[in-house]
Amino acid sequence: MGLGSNSNKEKSNDPPDYDTLTSSKSKPKVSSILRGLRSPSPSSSSRAPRKDVPYKPTPQQQRQADLLTTPSTGSIQTLQTVSTSTQTEYFDILPSFHMFQSILKRDDRQFSEDLHSPPPGYDDTTNSSASPLPSPGIDASLSQVNSRLREYTLEQERERRQDDYEEDPGSATGNAHNANVAVLDTYGYSPLDNIDKLKKAPSSPIDIQIYVTKRVPVPNHTNELETRLKEYSSGDFVNGYIIVANTSDKPVEFGLFTVSLEGTIKIIERNVNNLGMSNHKYNRILMKKFLKMYDLNASYGYTYIPNSMGIQYEEFTKDVSDGCQIALPTDRILQPNTKYKKFFTFKFPDKLLDTSCKDSIMTHVLPPPTLGIDRTCFSNRGESIHLNKALGYGFMNVRGTPVLTKDYSFDDVSVSYTIEAKVIDKVNSNQKLSHQEINEAENDSDYVISKNRQYFLRFVPDLKSAFESNTGFIGNHEGIDGKLFHTYLNKETWRAINVINFNIELEIDEKLTKDEVTPDDMKRKHLVNPDSHIHSEIHKLQRKYAVERHYSPTPEEIKYHKKLMIGTRSSSVIFGKKKKMILSSLVRLGESRMYAKVPDKIIPYSSPKLITKYNTESASITPTVSNEGLRPVASTSSNMDELYHRDKQDIIDEIDISLIFASVDAGMKPPIITSIETNLVFWSYSTEFPLPFELGYDFFYTSPSEGHEYDIDNPVEITKNNLQKLKDHVGVYIHFLKENDIYLSRDSFVYLKSIKSLGIKKDTVTDYFKPLTNSTHPDLLNNELGWKPSQTSRGKIEWVKEMKIPLDRMNKNNVTLLPSFQNCLVGRLYCLQVLVKYKGTGNDQNEFADNIVKVDVPILIG
Repeated sequence: MGLGSNSNKEKSNDPPDYDTLTSSKSKPKVSSILRGLRSPSPSSSSRAPRKDVPYKPTPQQQRQADLLTTPSTGSIQTLQTVSTSTQTEYFDILPSFHMFQSILKRDDRQFSEDLHSPPPGYDDTTNSSASPLPSPGIDASLSQVNSRLREYTLEQERERRQDDYEEDPGSATGNAHNANVAVLDTYGYSPLDNIDKLKKAPSSPIDIQIYVTKRVPVPNHTNELETRLKEYSSGDFVNGYIIVANTSDKPVEFGLFTVSLEGTIKIIERNVNNLGMSNHKYNRILMKKFLKMYDLNASYGYTYIPNSMGIQYEEFTKDVSDGCQIALPTDRILQPNTKYKKFFTFKFPDKLLDTSCKDSIMTHVLPPPTLGIDRTCFSNRGESIHLNKALGYGFMNVRGTPVLTKDYSFDDVSVSYTIEAKVIDKVNSNQKLSHQEINEAENDSDYVISKNRQYFLRFVPDLKSAFESNTGFIGNHEGIDGKLFHTYLNKETWRAINVINFNIELEIDEKLTKDEVTPDDMKRKHLVNPDSHIHSEIHKLQRKYAVERHYSPTPEEIKYHKKLMIGTRSSSVIFGKKKKMILSSLVRLGESRMYAKVPDKIIPYSSPKLITKYNTESASITPTVSNEGLRPVASTSSNMDELYHRDKQDIIDEIDISLIFASVDAGMKPPIITSIETNLVFWSYSTEFPLPFELGYDFFYTSPSEGHEYDIDNPVEITKNNLQKLKDHVGVYIHFLKENDIYLSRDSFVYLKSIKSLGIKKDTVTDYFKPLTNSTHPDLLNNELGWKPSQTSRGKIEWVKEMKIPLDRMNKNNVTLLPSFQNCLVGRLYCLQVLVKYKGTGNDQNEFADNIVKVDVPILIG
């Protein structure tokens, strides 16, 4: 028994031969799922396939093989990417951390190494004695840890020295060009980690040019360049090439060359005393890099790394189309008057890294769309870009210019995506430096950016990722409408803010308890009791705000809330005219209010007509091929066409409303409705420090107190009260911390600073949808149809009219309607406003009668 088992083991260890495999009758079963995923084989038939059939290449593959074996003088090149009829699966594989470290994260020793000397020799160390490792590495690690620990303490000390608890704008170097750029990210201590803090050389013999192509570039051919109107979406590829030239008559050595796709948020503070184009135009520039992707093939490296799009070429050969040498020299020396070419490929991500938001908020780790314009680009030439009303956009006459659109962004806030090419060198002691774009002018660095170039891209994210985060079960409802409605009804934004404020008070108590501060000590040290002082100060501030009242939903509101409908908090008074002989006077006819349902669909992205036309037509263009034998990979299909052509079942085409009219006289019918308008409300926010919560509809339309609501029905006044109340609340905490010399955790500190610098802007966009009038929709606005009498609990008669308001888009003013997004520093939310006008609206004789009832409901754009 034991011998038999041993013999079986020995047999099982030997691999079966070919004959055994082919003669085996048992065949593995293939699941239906895998069978469905496989591509249909051209040789598949009802009969069993023959065995041992020799491989026969396709005609396209055979032509390529002939070119490789017997290349002719007229062939394009030795190897080209071939498009075949077979199905190709693409996978996004990131390079390993060690690969990235070895290629780009170079230290001082690698910058100074001599590439002309032979490599070091390696001896047999089998019998050699072990030697201890050098200790300076440990000391360096400890110093790095200490410096990181000191970073937060120094930041708080600097903040506490300011009377207004903010940075002093006047502390920057006066003769610096954009000298006080605050970079929020620091991940390490190599030149690449702090590349955004490096100083820039005022001049360099190196010239860099970036070219973005419509299709994957082909070496030794003239490639068609992309235009400034091109837009990219999630998953789209950006292809092109970079030309690096030494314009001098002497060889030039460089240290590090990087090519990256970067996403940047910039918040600028203008110098009101200097409105020109000089170097003192801005007091402060806050910069946050939320995306940074490096192309290891395009960047300088010790070895050849294949291009991810399959661009094949022979290194150090001359490109016959423009005379450039393909690839950078391995010795890092650019020859005089010589041009070098590198190809790049990037893919826009669907999601940012988790480190983009330390609070792990889903909407904060989604890439935001291009917003506004970077006024500091091209040495502050971005200030000269103005909007062309006829075109709906503006730009500079330079390659890689940003495009300004009518997106209603803050004037001093921008979200940009750029292709960045930089040359980093060691500082020459005899070379003068420019203090451009550094965090601290007095902080010396051993490295400098010798030359850099930017190419701005327009990015519009796809709402699919955001849609997934909005379709979970919330309460008893599912989908977009359930998420938006219950955020408003449950005041989820205010609940999150109240939790943070409560934790800060707990942290203050823990600090005092840890220090064993007794009531007598507090009196002797003139400390303030947090429980009594903070709450008393907050209570005093309540008098500054609008009057709130205890609120509980009425039976009518509960009925409409079950239908996910939001209504006006107060009724609008409707007036009419009463004739008295010759003169006429205003007469109160009654009151009207309205409820509108939160849509369960979206409104699609929109852009100026020419931009829309270019990005929808370019998707149908077939690439031209000069040689049918060699066909490069076709231009990767753009996802922008899907954004412009959403499925009809996903787009809001109408909105349900309920219009209620309560007349003064029981026998009086509702007045005539002259028109119904649907407008878009833009809510934009920005802050200088990351927000640890997600803003919702309730922040702009409800009171922060549970069970209370404002007596006003104006969203602007409500938002102003809410924002001021929140800032005053935070101000009490900051004052208490300064008076009692208490330090909070970094998270609490950042929250206080984010609220203190939070700004909100509202824009109402009209003429985006076609208005409804008696001439265009006579049946819908017919005063004799649709009104139904209803008796209230008090015995009064009210008239109710249920209507479906069609949304017919016209975008008369060429507005760019960006997708809804929220980032830690900047965001955009939307509401759909329904506005009903009764007879008498806009009449000069009724100047005191608005006769308008309106309501805003939250929506998603994408």
